[in-house]
Amino acid sequence: MFSFINFIQSILAKLKKNKGIWFTILTVSSILGVLISISLMNMMTNDVAKKTYLEVHRVDVTQLGNILDNRYDSLLSVGGVIAIHPDIIKNIQSKSDQSVYDILLATETTINKRVNIEPIQVRYYATDFKASKSENLEYANLVMDTQTSVSGIVVNSNGVRIVAITPVNDGNRTIGAIEISQDIVAIKQAFDNLGKEFTFILDKSQLVFMDLGTKQGMTQDISDRYKIFFHDYNPQFFTNLRKIDLDHLQRDKYFVDHNYFTTVDETVDIDGKVIGLFLIGESAQDANSFVNITKNLIGSVTTVALGLVISLILFMF
Repeated sequence: MFSFINFIQSILAKLKKNKGIWFTILTVSSILGVLISISLMNMMTNDVAKKTYLEVHRVDVTQLGNILDNRYDSLLSVGGVIAIHPDIIKNIQSKSDQSVYDILLATETTINKRVNIEPIQVRYYATDFKASKSENLEYANLVMDTQTSVSGIVVNSNGVRIVAITPVNDGNRTIGAIEISQDIVAIKQAFDNLGKEFTFILDKSQLVFMDLGTKQGMTQDISDRYKIFFHDYNPQFFTNLRKIDLDHLQRDKYFVDHNYFTTVDETVDIDGKVIGLFLIGESAQDANSFVNITKNLIGSVTTVALGLVISLILFMF
């Protein structure tokens, strides 16, 4: 062991006598040290950035879930109020179809005029006879059979809608159901209040459930698999989405570029089937955006750490 140490010391002594070789070795070692340090710091900072972006994705998905739950609760509340209206109960009992429609139309008009939200539609179903325009009759039948409200997202002739169906009871007997619905774009209004972009894109397999008038001139391809109701959303965010590989986005759960930080969540309908994607974006151009704050913070940490490494290497000279 001592002989090995003496051997190393003798080699170092000879190198120090040859100044050119000695300083060349020190320089190469320093450069390698800096490069290795930069690589390690890049790996660590990239890992921190990824964890930060995944956490923001989790927050976006949580917010989306809360917004959907609030929409369902609000629509069910409206339906619940209408379902206990004495005139509604009386006219459903007497099978006065037109009278029920007149009351619901007046209610729908009043709500849409007074409340600044995406317009609602109000429909009804009865146990003893079929109401017209019964697109969601299967869910209404479930509500009437179980006396339990249901809510969710459906694709029908009018497009993609958030639907809530509430039973109409006469004592202990269910005699009908009230359906309140809104276009899926209603979710965008909530994200506007949060200062974020929101877009829904539809799987093309769902287009068969829509009327020709609903989809004609209103949808545009965003990929081979998805279409978007482009009139409803921010054209800048929509244009940026067309540049993104959606398979890559779904795999990584987020995508960041110079324009937006974008996250994704699957859109599941009332039957539990995936019918499209929800896309949530936040501008990356604002100096105070979390994307720029994250990048600047990581860049600062990297610069300071690299400075310390270089200082340490220089000290060794």
